[in-house]
Amino acid sequence: MKKSFVKIISIGLLSFLLVSCGKNDTYDQSMQKAKEAINEEKFEEAESFVDLALESRPKEEEAKNYQKQIQSYNKAMAFKKKKETKNAVIKLDEVIKVKEGSIQLVEYAKKEKEKLAEEKDNSKKENQKDKKPKKDKETRDTLWNTSKADKLREFMVGFSQAMDQDYKEYNPSQNVDLYGIKLPNVVLNGEWKMAVNEQEVQLEWSETGEGNKPYQLVAVYSDADTQPYLKKHVYFFVFENGTPKVFVTQQNQGNDKNYLYFNETQNADIKNGFTQIVNGGQAAKMPEKSSTKEYKDNKLLAAKVLVKQIESHGGNPNDAIANSPDTTCSLMKKSSMEIWTTGVYLPEDVTVISGNPLAAGLFTYHNNGDGTVTMYPVPSHYQDKDWDDPELGKQMAQEVIANKKVVDISNVSDEMASKMATIIENDI
Repeated sequence: MKKSFVKIISIGLLSFLLVSCGKNDTYDQSMQKAKEAINEEKFEEAESFVDLALESRPKEEEAKNYQKQIQSYNKAMAFKKKKETKNAVIKLDEVIKVKEGSIQLVEYAKKEKEKLAEEKDNSKKENQKDKKPKKDKETRDTLWNTSKADKLREFMVGFSQAMDQDYKEYNPSQNVDLYGIKLPNVVLNGEWKMAVNEQEVQLEWSETGEGNKPYQLVAVYSDADTQPYLKKHVYFFVFENGTPKVFVTQQNQGNDKNYLYFNETQNADIKNGFTQIVNGGQAAKMPEKSSTKEYKDNKLLAAKVLVKQIESHGGNPNDAIANSPDTTCSLMKKSSMEIWTTGVYLPEDVTVISGNPLAAGLFTYHNNGDGTVTMYPVPSHYQDKDWDDPELGKQMAQEVIANKKVVDISNVSDEMASKMATIIENDI
């Protein structure tokens, strides 16, 4: 039987894209083979199968997540082999924080982190055997050390999730590209000069927070690899004459002085987190992206559904809002919804998000009340004549119900949802 009901699954620049639901043996078989290879710990083979799947469906989020996890895991193992524990942990964290990817790879990554932690503890114990108590005290009292760096790394994972941004760690041997300049090296070597409040400052890299210059740079984090133009951030974690401070720059062009202008960040979470870590404590965990604890049927929840649909297929909600001012949506609550005129009804009450014009798309979901929704791929149009056939139409309607999918919207921030809600005309 010809399967051609249309599944509306994402918005591009607020003009929602239509994706046809159909058989794709190459993709499904490749992903199944990839999963089997992962279970057998044949990661190179798994990556080859994922590449093949992406050739069939280049925009498939699941395959892209698997690819990212496999690549990060392989790099982590390479770093581990070279005894570069710090870089190995960074890559393992990248595996763990990927959503809607391979659960098995996440488990592998967690186990490897535990092994690395045990090796690190054992190594520390061996090294401490011959150390004098005075030396131990000096290690504990340093402004910055590997233990504090590990705590900052853990904190930044939560900060990334809360800010809906992907922050990675950088250092003099691994630089971030900020609009063509390599940080932190161009500042450390004097090619560019760090400027605070329009004034040049003297900066150097430090493993302890101490040195000969007023500013001691101990850590660098940036989202420049993943954020769009004008949205990139670079954070410098610094000790200014012994005082912990966090500076940020978003500079996107040069100047005659070759100044890279920084300001002390106004983000209280990251400032306080760094200070707590420096003072010997554990930084407070970042809040979840969504502060909504009750998931009621309303415009805000519908907006989170839209945001999730865009993100799950590689879109950017901010771009969608900014670039499609003429497209809007309306909401309709239905306690009983028939699929076309087939006599087949959805098994539960649903909310319908309808694009205006209708070509912009149709989303049908049931609110589960726990931060998830059940999406039903109800078509926006029924051009296929099979829909009018009494038997074929019923079979196609049953396929709509069978292809439902539970989607987690709890990690969509209220701030992002509020922006998306501006294009929704009514509440429910």
